[in-house]
Amino acid sequence: MREVGIGVAGFGTVGGGVLSILRRHQREIEARLGARIAVRKVALRDLEKDRPIEVDPAVLTTRTQDLLDDPRIEVVVELIGGTGEAFELVKGALERGKHVVTANKALLATRGEELFRIAADKGVDVYYEGAVCGGVPVIRTLREALASDRITSLHGIVNGTTNYILSAMAEQGEPLAKALAEAQRLGFAEADPTLDVSGGDAAQKLCVLAQLAFGVRVRPEEVLTEGILGLEPEDFAWGQKFGYALKLLAVARRVETDGGGEDLVEARVHPAFIPAGSLLARVRGAFNAVLLRSDALGPSLLFGQGAGAMPTGSAVVSDIIDLSRNILAGSPGRVPLPPAESPVQLRPHAEIRCGYYLRFTVKDVPGVLARIATTLARRHISIAAVQQHEQSEEGGAVPLVIVSHRAREADVQAAIAEVDAYDTTEAKTRLIRIESV
Repeated sequence: MREVGIGVAGFGTVGGGVLSILRRHQREIEARLGARIAVRKVALRDLEKDRPIEVDPAVLTTRTQDLLDDPRIEVVVELIGGTGEAFELVKGALERGKHVVTANKALLATRGEELFRIAADKGVDVYYEGAVCGGVPVIRTLREALASDRITSLHGIVNGTTNYILSAMAEQGEPLAKALAEAQRLGFAEADPTLDVSGGDAAQKLCVLAQLAFGVRVRPEEVLTEGILGLEPEDFAWGQKFGYALKLLAVARRVETDGGGEDLVEARVHPAFIPAGSLLARVRGAFNAVLLRSDALGPSLLFGQGAGAMPTGSAVVSDIIDLSRNILAGSPGRVPLPPAESPVQLRPHAEIRCGYYLRFTVKDVPGVLARIATTLARRHISIAAVQQHEQSEEGGAVPLVIVSHRAREADVQAAIAEVDAYDTTEAKTRLIRIESV
């Protein structure tokens, strides 16, 4: 039977999942592929460390260079993470004419353009289904299933850690610190969760998705990114009164410009209120989901486990199988890589338009609401709803919550800056965007 040789770099959680699936499903894979996937080398840092699956010691190495030097390896599987050693490995593999499978969203978001250019020059493929949403096949859907369609918007819950935390805060009324500690205890959050709770992880994933959906080249630092650390239980309570659920959303949307000019694309990651009855509002715990809207199909939802050894491992192995089919058929480049030139540009964040939840903390004195309403009106911000709690102590601080109709981001930010400077304002205003999904 024909064999396709692979080399795996990284024997951690995902690497163990990949090797386990290749072993456990070997018979089914061979029947579907008509060939055998042969693991030639596995590169890891510590040969003595206990592993969840036994591997022939003869294939183990501590040198990733061995994967590049072995002529029997046709596909290099990069699972070491980061953008340093991983970049050198992937670059070296592509330059040697080897195909690459990676689950490294940070690498693709920051160095993908350079790697795709090398792959195109060398006539080899880069597959990366496991880089976003684990086992949820969103990459394949965008690259292949919707290749004939025109994507108009993408809303994603793409970070399981933050979705678990927000679900706990919404359902149990827990403060963020307690919900985060529980997520860490259960293994849903890292010891250092900064990349997750800051929105950085979701921003990296959005860069990958936006490029596939719209062709826009965007780097993580260009994405409007806000994390969840400022959220409080009372925001969830207020949202429920207005009929909303609160999620950390990755949003990319095509915007048609006036006068028939070139389309623009919004790219942002931030907490957002969404209708409580929407499909995304029902995504609980550590699950991921991506809601796509396109001209021909309309709305479509992809849902599933977004991380872990087996879900992500399954996506990686699917890529290995697809690449092996290309190799066996002599058809590399069957699914083209993202274009070298971006056909659309980013929309300035100041021009974003959506609804807004504004929670002001003000002194309970006459005229405050009227003054804030006047400030909003001057900025063309229309009020959809108002809620205020009474304060038993005259002149004490009270929350005043205003929900706006669609408004321009720059106008809202300017109005907030003005209100926050009032002598009747007791704390910084909380802003949460509202998305109709």
